[in-house]
Formats: sequence, C-alpha cells, structure tokens
Amino acid sequence: LCMSLVKITIGSTMAQDEKGRFETIAHGELTEKNGTKYVRYAETKGTGMEGTKTTLKWTEDTLTIIRHGVYEHTQELRAGFTSHTMYKTPYFAIPLEAKTSNLDIRGKESNWQIAAVYEVTLNEDPQGQIILDIAIEEEEPSGN
Repeated sequence: LCMSLVKITIGSTMAQDEKGRFETIAHGELTEKNGTKYVRYAETKGTGMEGTKTTLKWTEDTLTIIRHGVYEHTQELRAGFTSHTMYKTPYFAIPLEAKTSNLDIRGKESNWQIAAVYEVTLNEDPQGQIILDIAIEEEEPSGN
C-alpha cells in the first residue's frame, strides 16, 4: 500500500453568505486501495473539531467524508444523490441531509481537485447551499 504525505486545502462557501469562504489547511496521508483513494488527517483547533480524525474517500463519481472521534459523521456526496445521516457532537446528535447537485473530481497520483455543490438541511431546517472545494497536493519531504 503506497502512502503519500499530502497537504489538504479545504474551502467551503455558503452560497447565500456574502462574508465568503472558510478555508482550512490540513496535513495528512493519501493511500489508494482497489481504485478508491483515501486521505486521512486530524482536525485542528481552527475547525472547532479537535480530537476528530477525518477521512476523505473518493472514486470517480462519489466523495465520502467520514469523521471519527469527538465528532461522528459520515456524508456521501454524489451528483443527484441525497444522503441522510446523523451528525453527532459531544452535546447532541442532529439529522443531516445533503442533496448534491454537482460533484467534479479530477486529478492523478497525489494531486487532486474535488469540487462539490450541495444543499444542507439540519433537523428539517434548510441551511442553504454549500460550495466545497478541496485541493490535495503531494508534500515534498522536508529536511532532505
């Protein structure tokens, strides 16, 4: 199993929020198994989810976001698909629905661009559209 160290830049924009984009940068590992890619990284204080490990798992037409730890949540994004999941925090669990209108995955080896557009509903309360963009780039080994 080949593993690469990668830098993950995740940007998310609430379509109706003029204040713009929230961006977070993480460092993790990229592996591939049977044609499915996996990136794993630890959430930081900046995301408010410290103590949680996140896995991004993708094939050519599906992105699955899996969180384990303090926060527990799995969300599948696929064009035309609506995922129904529970979003669990240390304080509550809330039903979350994500209806994906667009998913675009491009890249090869250790460099990927993933873009998704989806509508989020929390506890039957529509939260609006989220535009997600993820860039994954291979990190140069440091100190050599």
